[in-house]
Amino acid sequence: MTVPWFEFGDDEAEVCPPFQREFLRVVRDRARDWPCSPESTYVLFWAADEADGNEPPPGREHMRLVIDLSNRRSIFLSLGALLEGDTVLCTQLHACTLTPAEERADIVPRSATGSAEELAGFTADWFDAVLRLPLLEYDGRRDGFPAVT
Repeated sequence: MTVPWFEFGDDEAEVCPPFQREFLRVVRDRARDWPCSPESTYVLFWAADEADGNEPPPGREHMRLVIDLSNRRSIFLSLGALLEGDTVLCTQLHACTLTPAEERADIVPRSATGSAEELAGFTADWFDAVLRLPLLEYDGRRDGFPAVT
């Protein structure tokens, strides 16, 4: 059995409105060529009245796609696409809180507004470009010196 990209449970499908479902469908279709495993991906949902950590409720549905690259031995690197309404923010995420972070200068956050299909294409292109960057990895052989891969 193959693990789907950005898997979520049946109970979460009820939370996912049509715009988000279409966005997710297109991103999943494009993800097949990415240089990471579908097991490294997941999706989170927030209802319109649900708080996200210390932030107040956004007033509309919010979906976050996450790619956790820790299995590639990267130093706590997660990527995310935060979809709220008709706007998406693609950025690196703090590995613990999954909130936007700017820890690496070579990963530039980008945002866009548009239809579900336009935003999904934009997101898939951003994920693909970042996943193909050479990543600094700590290989454990020499303290303080990253290995370039």
